Amino acid sequence: MSTKKRKPAEIWDEICPELVHHIKTLITTSRVGICAGTLRILDYGTSCNERVEEKCIDRFKVAIPYGGNTLTWEIIFNFYNPREPPDFVFGPEDSKFFPELANLKSLVNWEPRDPFSLTQVIKELLDEYKSYHTSLISTSSRLLFEYTSLSEQNYSKDDVEVYAQQAKADAGNVKQHLKLGSVNFLVRLPLDFSKIPAYIVKPLGATKENPGEDTAILQITFPSPDSPRITPQLFLSPRLENALGGNSGLRIPNYTTGGAIIDYIPLAAELLQAKVEHIIETYQKRRDYLGAFMSLFGSNLLEYDSVGFFKISCLMEWHNFFFVITVELGLNFPSEIPAFTLQSVYHQNSDGLPFSQVDKNYPYSPRWSAFEMVERARTRILETIKEFQQDSIRKGYLQ
Repeated sequence: MSTKKRKPAEIWDEICPELVHHIKTLITTSRVGICAGTLRILDYGTSCNERVEEKCIDRFKVAIPYGGNTLTWEIIFNFYNPREPPDFVFGPEDSKFFPELANLKSLVNWEPRDPFSLTQVIKELLDEYKSYHTSLISTSSRLLFEYTSLSEQNYSKDDVEVYAQQAKADAGNVKQHLKLGSVNFLVRLPLDFSKIPAYIVKPLGATKENPGEDTAILQITFPSPDSPRITPQLFLSPRLENALGGNSGLRIPNYTTGGAIIDYIPLAAELLQAKVEHIIETYQKRRDYLGAFMSLFGSNLLEYDSVGFFKISCLMEWHNFFFVITVELGLNFPSEIPAFTLQSVYHQNSDGLPFSQVDKNYPYSPRWSAFEMVERARTRILETIKEFQQDSIRKGYLQ
């Protein structure tokens, strides 16, 4: 039977109506594997002939994140019997993957009305797939030791994924059996990220959307079972990556030759935990600073950043001269000195912008309390406002 391709704009109008709820659930709410990534549909098709005018898409391919790779499985329903459970076609590299039907309870007891039925089948298939790859590494005593060490340290199967690439033996080998190539271990780090503020954003241009669950995944790659060159990589969920300034800001330790995964994990986890605690601490200190500023200048408040606590602006008056003071805090506050910007409400510069000056050169100590910092900020403003007023008159232009 032929398979017809459909353009993305036509998809929802062409899918067999009895299958729409399965597919929508799969691509909008379903998350599988320790990376908890959403699934993607790569292709749609139909087994119907050209004479069928009804909505008839009944098959598609789905991309599934697993073990540091992307699996592409084809899911095939029957347009003429859409309430029947689907068939699955795995990739050519998985020709020896034969899942146990008895372990696929959602497939055996298929419920066509449940929108999560297909998602649950995929999860059960992934459990079988994980068992299959675990059996592949059992041929290597080294890799088997790595895996069993993790389970002995209370890492559950839901926290570990193994992907063993297979490579053909030398052409001279008559049996032409398969041997192991590179092997990936993915381990979810056992860290608590619940104290990270609900919406951490950067001072400029960051999104306020909540990207979902916070996870940190450590990937350990063995180029071959006996290779001494082991490559570790750390992968963060979107919000963690944003909060920590990106993966490039984290230099995880090198993997010691001859070391074991179970010994390396605490090193990477300790580094990440310290970074997270730093983020939480600086967030709290920014909030305390802005709180102290509003306590002292609350009646002058124009606006402030109530999300990340990076910025506050107040309208001030000195001897009938009105000006705006804006305080901006960096990601590394309090170790990074706040920037004070004085802005005249009367004058502009040659570019037509409000006349302003930035002050980042004043007495400051990160060890001061928030209230002492704000008191000293007021002192600094009083010390500089007269000169700023004169500069705005001398160098600026009336608006």
